Amino acid sequence: MNAIDTNVCVAAFTVGDPHRATALELLEKLPDDGTVLLWQVACETGAVLERIQREQGAKHRHVDDPRKAVELLVERFRLVYPGTGVLARGWDIHLKYQVSYWDAMLLAACADAGVRLLYTQDAQSQPEIDGVTLINPFAS
Repeated sequence: MNAIDTNVCVAAFTVGDPHRATALELLEKLPDDGTVLLWQVACETGAVLERIQREQGAKHRHVDDPRKAVELLVERFRLVYPGTGVLARGWDIHLKYQVSYWDAMLLAACADAGVRLLYTQDAQSQPEIDGVTLINPFAS
């Protein structure tokens, strides 16, 4: 099972992002039935796209409609909600692997959902954490 991180989603829906083409290509090639959209990624994607949209004049960037972007992701990939054990598992990952709190919560949600490959620009120093392999789709 695959999952995508917020940074991949945001790049795909932000005109002018240097990683947009790569992110769009990845989203198109990932199998619908073998990829999930984690709840926190859907929420964070909407929030980040809204923030960029508000700031777009200063940055000379354009963001696709944030709500439509999230709706498109939810239409394409199965939305997965975190289980009750994700919070405790996230704390354990945070402490054991010394990753940020939010990265640990994402990794815990991945593990809970049976995700084995997480496409993320935030690749940690370890290529695998708690059974989840981290792949940076933007690395050359």
